[in-house]
Amino acid sequence: METKNTKLVIVESPSKIKTLKKFLGEGYEIEASVGHIRDLAKKDLGIDVDNNFKPTYVVQSDSKKVVSHLKSVLKSADELYLATDPDREGEAIAWHLIDLLKPKIPIKRLVFNEITKTAILDAFNNTRDMDMSLVSAQEARRFLDRIYGFKVSETLWFNVKGGLSAGRVQSPAVKILVDRERERAKFKQSEYWSITGNFNAEKENPFLAKLTFIGDDRVATGNAFDKTTGELNKKNTVVLNQESAETLSASLLTKKWTIKSLEKKPAKQHPYAPFITSTLQQEGIRKLRMSSQLVMRTAQSLYENGFITYMRTDSVNLSNEAIVASRKEITELYGEKFMPSSPRIYKSKAKNAQEAHEAIRPAGSTFKHPDALKTKLSDNEWKLYNLIWKRTLASQMSSAQLEKTTVTISDGTHIFEAKGKVIVFPGFLKVYVEGSDDPNSQLDNMESILPPLSNGQSVNGSEFNTKQHFTKPAPRYTEASLVKEMEALGIGRPSTYASIMKRIQDKGYVNWVKGTLIPTFTGYAVVQFLETYFVDLVNLQYTSDMEDSLDDISLGKVDYIEYLNNFYFGTDKHDGLSKKLEQEFDKNISRLIMTVNCDDGKSSEIRIGRYGIYADKDGTRITLDDAIPPSEIMNGAIKELIEKKEAGPIEMGTFEDAGEPVLLKNGRFGPYVQSGKKMKSLLPGMTEKDVTPEIAMALIALPSNIGTWENQDITKDIGKFGPYIRCGKETRSIPSEINLLEISEDQAINLLKADKKKATSVLKELGKGIQLKDGRYGAYVTDGKINATLPKALSHEEVTLDVAKQLIEEKKAKGPSKRKFKKRKK
Repeated sequence: METKNTKLVIVESPSKIKTLKKFLGEGYEIEASVGHIRDLAKKDLGIDVDNNFKPTYVVQSDSKKVVSHLKSVLKSADELYLATDPDREGEAIAWHLIDLLKPKIPIKRLVFNEITKTAILDAFNNTRDMDMSLVSAQEARRFLDRIYGFKVSETLWFNVKGGLSAGRVQSPAVKILVDRERERAKFKQSEYWSITGNFNAEKENPFLAKLTFIGDDRVATGNAFDKTTGELNKKNTVVLNQESAETLSASLLTKKWTIKSLEKKPAKQHPYAPFITSTLQQEGIRKLRMSSQLVMRTAQSLYENGFITYMRTDSVNLSNEAIVASRKEITELYGEKFMPSSPRIYKSKAKNAQEAHEAIRPAGSTFKHPDALKTKLSDNEWKLYNLIWKRTLASQMSSAQLEKTTVTISDGTHIFEAKGKVIVFPGFLKVYVEGSDDPNSQLDNMESILPPLSNGQSVNGSEFNTKQHFTKPAPRYTEASLVKEMEALGIGRPSTYASIMKRIQDKGYVNWVKGTLIPTFTGYAVVQFLETYFVDLVNLQYTSDMEDSLDDISLGKVDYIEYLNNFYFGTDKHDGLSKKLEQEFDKNISRLIMTVNCDDGKSSEIRIGRYGIYADKDGTRITLDDAIPPSEIMNGAIKELIEKKEAGPIEMGTFEDAGEPVLLKNGRFGPYVQSGKKMKSLLPGMTEKDVTPEIAMALIALPSNIGTWENQDITKDIGKFGPYIRCGKETRSIPSEINLLEISEDQAINLLKADKKKATSVLKELGKGIQLKDGRYGAYVTDGKINATLPKALSHEEVTLDVAKQLIEEKKAKGPSKRKFKKRKK
């Protein structure tokens, strides 16, 4: 009897299984490792640094069932195909599977860059052996991260504050933000004025021109000022103020104006390269208003379901198959004139682009048009696919042809300049304009059309307007611009950027405010400690060089054990990390964040302490909110806080029930009211300035009765988790839209009548029975059965139905959380 040959294929993600089964017939068993199946032991360093960095790997608790299942399935298999992702992480997972499962059947490494039938069958025809250089590079990276995070973080706990952490890529990322904030703190704002003239030739439309010269002196614009200091840095420049600008603009009405010069120049704008991981994140953040994490989650889903190629790559190269598909699509949709005579070849700016050897593009030899996928993809998936499709096509299209016109208008002393731009041929701009969702509407905005003019022609200056300007410090980073900066510096890998963005926010080193990333005082403290005692570890060039070395390890050029030895134990030329860990640390210096000069000639020190950030002036300490941007902490703010503390509590009146004064105080956890031993927090969102004597009395009177329900009293109060009502044994949180002090009996009864499970405040109805809610421990999404907590890096505004579904699916895949209960002592 003939036995069937069973081929076991192991992928990383369970969501790939369904797609692969479409292409593979009988005889194939497809299983998933569900990511990494084991990692370094967590109870200690997990690496024996004195024994050639020998690791102690342990199977993660949530992977034990997976491993047991894979061993069981392996028993009936005749061949093993390891189809983990085509990068270092994927190679390492494949190696761990071999090392743990110890298969006694033929093993083949299966690598594909997209999940299409052609790519899968081609991968089976071109299997390869394990690439141990890639495994070594991943291990070296993991060991460096563990040693850095474990050892250096310990010094932070003992010398700065418990709970802080350092990271090989995380800390340099925070340093970039801190350096920018320091620049902003040094910046001095300068004022300047501009004059714009409204000109027109006879029977022609009017056009605007800007005053650029007065005699031989250039009129100052923002470019005339130093970007770091804000001070004027160009010679032969006149800075107009309000008085001089208004006086001059009035006098210009009597002048006779002539076209002094008219210059027309053809120009070309070339298309952008196809997406790599970092540029996809940048455009996803800018155009689609997604976080970097959401971009990567959505791209992962598109890849696993066979719609795009592998999304972790730093190569801008397109395969011949992709180029042929692009050119075919361009011809059919836009015509021959939009396609160059030969394919466009792009070269990567990355020093060692090699993670997966193709850019991110639609999968297959024929691209699916976005319109055909409207009903097959979620909203976010469709938007991201559409972006990738457009960018891929645009990268292979003709350049845009422009005509730029510069006109100068003079009265002999004053020179105005007008600039025009006309798109002669849109080329790739027809499909894709960077930073714009609608290329067609953006094309109109890119044009600035001037009327027909000629040299020596007389024109009329009918109106001259003045405008005030102020120089601005360098802008704070957004997630998109920080990703771009890190990529340009060669810090980290594109695949890690999303997790880095999340981690630095979750740890409290950075605040996300209206799209910008602002370092906190805590972030300052971490960076300054590292700059003092571990300067190499936040030296951006050193960090970039480490990435180069890891690339060299992946290419087999450097032995990873030798590299780790040099990093940890040092060489003749530089000290290793172990020696730096043994140095003496000064806690007093380590906890000082900055010194602020005060008006009275004295200074105030801002420090980090056991309970948070505080300012110290002449022994007087005041707590500072870590949400205050460090570059904006001014002497006035510190002075005001100190004066408030020295003034003591504010008496708001007398609480009649107790006959004692009601005091407004400021404590370690913020402002509160107190009468005798009774204390009450302020309402959520309320500041000291909002507290009137009436509000203070109402707060201190809590709990208070607001009516009855089912013959029981209803009381309102504010507790550890915010405002709530109680009736007998029933309690309900008061939603944020209802004021605790103004809640009526009817409102309270409606809350009590509601199912307790549904009593949480609903922030947003997302559709299909899914809601965004504000719960006891923060915001979460729910479908009525599964609750998924919102990641800290994800704002309420970013939560759409698709995002909610994704979070719920991820929570569902993890299964119920296991709570640990301590045994009760007998």
